[in-house]
Amino acid sequence: MAPGKAPLLFLVSVVTLLLLLVSDVRCYDGRHAVTVARRSRLGSRNMVHHRRTTVPHRYILAEKSNSTGGAGANQTNHTSPASNATAPSTAPPAAEQQGSKRHRSRKHRVRNWIIGFVVGSVAGVISGLGLSVLFRLALNCLRGRYRSKSGTVIFTPKLIKRADHLAFLEKEDMLSSLEVIGRGGCGEVFKAQLPLEREGEVPRFIAIKKIKKQTGDGPGKQNQNLSDEESRQLDKWSRQIQSEIRTVGHIRHRNLLPLAAHVPRPDCHYLVYEYMKNGSLHNAIKKPAVFATGEEHQDGGDNNNSSSGGGESNRVVLSWPERLRVAVGIASGLEYLHESHVPQIIHRDLKPANILLDDDLEARIADFGLAKAMPDAQTHVTTSHVAGTLGYIAPEYHQTLKFTAKCDVYSFGVILAVLATGKEPTDQFFVTEVDEVGLVKWLRRVVQCGDYAEAIDPALAGAGHDEQILLVLRIAVFCTADEPKERPVAKDVRCMLAQIKTN
Repeated sequence: MAPGKAPLLFLVSVVTLLLLLVSDVRCYDGRHAVTVARRSRLGSRNMVHHRRTTVPHRYILAEKSNSTGGAGANQTNHTSPASNATAPSTAPPAAEQQGSKRHRSRKHRVRNWIIGFVVGSVAGVISGLGLSVLFRLALNCLRGRYRSKSGTVIFTPKLIKRADHLAFLEKEDMLSSLEVIGRGGCGEVFKAQLPLEREGEVPRFIAIKKIKKQTGDGPGKQNQNLSDEESRQLDKWSRQIQSEIRTVGHIRHRNLLPLAAHVPRPDCHYLVYEYMKNGSLHNAIKKPAVFATGEEHQDGGDNNNSSSGGGESNRVVLSWPERLRVAVGIASGLEYLHESHVPQIIHRDLKPANILLDDDLEARIADFGLAKAMPDAQTHVTTSHVAGTLGYIAPEYHQTLKFTAKCDVYSFGVILAVLATGKEPTDQFFVTEVDEVGLVKWLRRVVQCGDYAEAIDPALAGAGHDEQILLVLRIAVFCTADEPKERPVAKDVRCMLAQIKTN
């Protein structure tokens, strides 16, 4: 049923109920009047019968008295029965008037009570509907659900106040002038500045992610070479993307990067986020030699060619307390996606490049809930059409090709290992210097042998946090178990990490 038809049907049902109640009141009045009339007729008959039975008794007594009193008295006694007979005759009309008055007053009371109840109910229903509509409008305003004629939807009005601030995205040549801050498997990420509304205002920057649509041969040709079945699948995929984007746009959590706006185009989708100047966790744990090339990253890109703001002097260096706080924040956001949000959202590509750092170095998970918007064919492992990033994919996914919440927990365990060791799964270290292939197997061997000094990041060694790092490494091994049933859920991981106290 369409959402707009529900209030109309409800009002029709209320009016129908009102008409039925009014008809019941009329029927009740008719039946009650007939009953009262019958009772009044029965009462008058009883009174007449009583008059007929009592008059002879009085007449006999009068006769007896006349037999002793004489003829004058006899004449008076002959007239007395007539007077006695006519005297009670005035009583039945008065009784009937009193009965009819009582009937009318009772009828009016019942009618007024029913009408008052019906009118109050209808007024309450109408006022409730009005308040619900006003509440939904206010809630939509708070959530930022604004849709312009061009199809642009704004989810964060505090950042993007008007849809015309994003009008430049409708021009293809405008993107060429924007700064590219990230390139990923699903598209490029651009940095742009929003227009200033008044002088002296602090500049506001946004990150724009361009996601290419699954089409035929490009705009204008997308439906020419498709069969009917492929067209239906394409339409279904488009509807699923719209649904996912609306769901993601309304999600709010301190450790999730909210979607600020969505701009649909014939050949692509533009997802607008708040720009995070501290970049991603991937950048924060890179080696200094890599940062000397001047790279920057925002929201899921892997290879960056930007030359602004990413030099060695601007690099964010995370201490161990900050890394631990980032880990707790990621676990908290993952717990919300897995357990608090309905329906459950599985990230599918959790990795340091999708963890952004805000001004307070709090973790913000990006690219969540967009499984349909980011197709398997355009992910990082394109040879086998596997979603995810090499080194962060759970082993069971290669067999089932289905992502579960435990797959996200596995990816998070790899992130914990990266935070503690400073090594990524694809580092050359695991190819040339050790026998184990991959970060997870190497970490298991190190923890089992007790050679923890080898696993701790050299940038964190000697700072007095070795015991805490060891606990995090054990949790990482726990999360990356081969069997999904042996891995903890996100809530348990968050509780374990929250119990680790920093010095």
